[in-house]
Amino acid sequence: MSHIAREQATGRAAPVLDAGLLERVGELNFDYLELLCSSAPEVADAERSPDLPPALVCALQAARTEARRAMAAAPFTLYSLGFEDEGFWRAICEPDGGSVATRYDSHSRSPLQASFCRIALLHAWHVASGNPLAARMLYAMPSSTIKRLASAPLWRIQRIAADYPALLAPRWPTNPVFWPDLVRFAAAGDQRRLHMTQLLGAQLIAAEIGGASSTPAVSHRLHARRAELRKLIRPGKSG
Repeated sequence: MSHIAREQATGRAAPVLDAGLLERVGELNFDYLELLCSSAPEVADAERSPDLPPALVCALQAARTEARRAMAAAPFTLYSLGFEDEGFWRAICEPDGGSVATRYDSHSRSPLQASFCRIALLHAWHVASGNPLAARMLYAMPSSTIKRLASAPLWRIQRIAADYPALLAPRWPTNPVFWPDLVRFAAAGDQRRLHMTQLLGAQLIAAEIGGASSTPAVSHRLHARRAELRKLIRPGKSG
């Protein structure tokens, strides 16, 4: 049942981010933190993905499991899937399916990252399809991208994940406050300051929804990565 249908059925407004949705986002965030901690070469060598600084990754690896779960309990995704790049999503969601072999070939140079990217994209597709407002709040997803993603066939979601695993990246990777504070306060068990850091993340999401630009360093790195991804789009597609 969609978010709107639930409101109509109960006669009262349901929360945009209900407990079930937040729990699922927390699960995905935790798995993403585990992925960042992974020593797999395919993760370390994802050159187009703006990773966190090595010292911060070491601190994340040293954190206890319960501390990483506390970090993951945020009302937004700790990872970006590039939804702010409307040109990329306009090009990649064009209705050009090709053969069934092309649609379902799962070959990827980064299978671990691509596997998580596929699950994360499927979840984003599900949220965009049933609760567009939640998609904006969780992913800072523009309205045009919500419509394109919601109408995309499922095979295209897995195709995008296989072809563009570098689409997956930490949110705000060079922000001088967010990630260092998130890791430090969670590791110290300082719930009050951890909550304040997660509120900062929610404010950054709100700024993205409102069209405010991120810091120049973050913007430059993300724009450079999106430019590299757009180069990989098949000839004949335009962004």
